[in-house]
Amino acid sequence: MSWIKSSIIVLFSTLMTLEISSFILTKSKLFIVNNTPKLYQSIDHDVQDIVYGRTERDLWGAWHKPNGTYQHVKGCFNVKMSFNEVGARDETFTTLSDNTLILLGDSFAEGYGVSYEDTSQFIIEQNLNRQVANFGASGSFGPLQELIIYNEFKYLPHNGLIVYVLPANDFRDNDAQYWSKRDPSDRTRYRPYFSNGSQPLTPYFFPEAIKRDNFLHKNFGGLKQFIKNNFWSSNAIRNVIILMREANLWKLKINLWGYYDASLTQQRNLISAYDAILDSADNKDVLFVLIPDQNDIVRNRDDNIPDRYKSQDWYQGFQKFSERRSQRVSVLDLMDHLPVDTDELFFSCDGHWSPAGNRWAAEVIVVHIDAEGIFMSEYNQ
Repeated sequence: MSWIKSSIIVLFSTLMTLEISSFILTKSKLFIVNNTPKLYQSIDHDVQDIVYGRTERDLWGAWHKPNGTYQHVKGCFNVKMSFNEVGARDETFTTLSDNTLILLGDSFAEGYGVSYEDTSQFIIEQNLNRQVANFGASGSFGPLQELIIYNEFKYLPHNGLIVYVLPANDFRDNDAQYWSKRDPSDRTRYRPYFSNGSQPLTPYFFPEAIKRDNFLHKNFGGLKQFIKNNFWSSNAIRNVIILMREANLWKLKINLWGYYDASLTQQRNLISAYDAILDSADNKDVLFVLIPDQNDIVRNRDDNIPDRYKSQDWYQGFQKFSERRSQRVSVLDLMDHLPVDTDELFFSCDGHWSPAGNRWAAEVIVVHIDAEGIFMSEYNQ
């Protein structure tokens, strides 16, 4: 029995060494992910974790439970997120006016990791002095889902749309081929994909897809969630997983720079979804906001041909929208409005906008709206 005792001691010593080393490396910010486990954070334990507030049961996939408040915690932020009567991260929609703007987009529109008052939506609303109904959602929320959710809620009073476009993942968010090559559990997510053939906007769902009332499934709960919540070594494990995943993506030649490397099919599907949103919007003005992530910013600055991406089909597709539309369609590329220091725009532990990033984007958007005169009543009769 001595060998069993020795094995237990060795295992315990190894785990303790890993935990202590992970603590030191995390505090030194030497991992890719340097999150503080929830066990060591100041958390309101009366408020459930955000994984209980995210759902995948509607036709558009990822969404939020109505009338709930949840806590969202990572290494560099700790915020509460509240959702209204339809599940949007916003105040009630029962008092919307005809002058309201609808915001479509993914986690950048939702305001991932920031308080409600720090979201770009709230800041735009305050600066324009008009309501902005936020239909942004996290969870790999792409253009096809934006089309579906807009068609579901277009009955709400509004006279224009702001659409956030994140090339870093919007090209692949609704790409079934991309998701079929990832973890098999991804195929169980209840979310729509572009169909193959001549009608890509007909939503396709994997046969294995399961509707969910929360994100406490294989990828978010169980042992994985326990380790993440309680041990510093979870950062070491996640570091290894990220490196392995990036290596696998490289082997599959899947785009890592959204502005540059989308396939022609991905580009055309994205444009077709936004074209359909324009159709559905009737004669309402629409502003598309193109958002570069940190990788796109670095790639563009290091490229020997400035703004090479602007010759691609997807970018040209946005430019042509205004040429064949009765309504006013404006395109704002935030890549053209970057500050000198872009690091402060993003969280240190996450690729989403920080409060500073949300404020920067909102202020650029407001200036653009004023300069272009879009969403003015005389253009929306």
